Formats: sequence, structure tokens, C-alpha cells
Amino acid sequence: MLYELGFSRVSPVVFRQILRCIFIWESSSKEEYKLKKNSLARTMRLAQLAMLIALQAILTFTPVGFIMIPPISITLMHIPVIIGAVTMGLLFGGVLGASFGVMSMLKATFAAASPADIIFSPFVSGEPVQSLILCIVPRILLGVIAAWLFIGLKRLLKNEVAAIGLSAGVATLCHSAMVLGLMWLLFDSLPLKEVFATMMSLNCLLEIAMAVVVGIAVCKPLLIYLRRQKLIKT
Repeated sequence: MLYELGFSRVSPVVFRQILRCIFIWESSSKEEYKLKKNSLARTMRLAQLAMLIALQAILTFTPVGFIMIPPISITLMHIPVIIGAVTMGLLFGGVLGASFGVMSMLKATFAAASPADIIFSPFVSGEPVQSLILCIVPRILLGVIAAWLFIGLKRLLKNEVAAIGLSAGVATLCHSAMVLGLMWLLFDSLPLKEVFATMMSLNCLLEIAMAVVVGIAVCKPLLIYLRRQKLIKT
């Protein structure tokens, strides 16, 4: 085709230079497209992270974070961590968990709802190290466990909806067990038998159910959208 366009009169050296320039141009264009795509993916992830942290703040500092059905109070504050962990992975799950911990610490310090909340504040409890551990460690592990379980269960079950639901439910149960266990271990504020009783209470079971339902309802469409936009691979 190049000969039909008049390139038959061009010397072989010049012809090779022309082909080399075309190849370099195509390679640079592909590399530029790849860089733009990666930049867009990073921007989308940071935007999603910011929105989930904002949602955490709303749930933490307003009554929206609790569903009150007397005598039951169901918290929703763990759900943004699970959503971020499932859709963005271990690192972002851990970051959202840390954010959850910091916000719960601030609420316990400035707007404690009950005397039990005081132990979550390193400024009020009198035992700052224990309070920091109680606030931060279980929340970070909540995000890490949810992300790790989703990755493993998706490969094992070959069913994304089931993987999301099981990850959300088990991570919520682990989070409750860690918080209650640390309250007993670090502060002796909760008898061990009460730890198990609380874990099997209607409150805890409803929080697990809420995490499963909301996790599936939000994460599945979000994962589909991210894949269509080619912002995640699988």
C-alpha cells in the first residue's frame, strides 16, 4: 500500500525511518492512553474513598447511623468500611477502618451517648493506650478481614453475590467479637459470659443481617459499574 502512495521512490533507509517513526508514535499513544486510564482509576478510587469517609462522618455524628426499634438499636457505621473493602481492596478497607476508629473515638470524647462510651476515648477513660487499641485495631481489622474474605471466597465459590454476603456477615461478626473481647480483656468492663451473650443477641444478629443485605445491594452494582468503566480488572 505504501508503494501505491508513491513510496516506491523512497530509499530503503528513509522508508525504514518512516516505519520507525510510525511505530514510536503508536507506542507513545498507547502508553499515554494507559497513563490516562491509570490516572482516572486512581482519581475514581480517591473520590470513592472520600465519599465513604463523608458517609462515615454522617453516620457517626448524626442519628442516621442508628436504626432505633425499641428496645433494639442497630448501628450502620461498619457498613461503609465493608463496602470500601469489597470494592477497593485491603488497603482502602484498612484506611476506612482506621477512619471509623478515629471517628468513634471523637464521638466518645465529645458526644458520648452512655457511660460505656467513655472507654473508647483516650482523653477521658484514664487509660489512653487501651482506649486507642479498642478504637482503632478492631476497626482496621474489620476492613482487612472483609477484603481478604471477599478475595478468597470469590475464588472459592465462583459466586460474587455469595462472596459479598458472607464477607460482610463474617467481618461484622469478627468486629463485634473483637470489640467486646477487648472491652473484657483491657478494661474488665464486661464479664466474659456477657461477651458471648451480646454476640448472640438480637442486636448483633440484626447488624450482621443489615451488613449482608446492604453490602450485596451496594457492592454488586458498584463492581459491575467499575468493570464496565475498566477501572478494575476482575
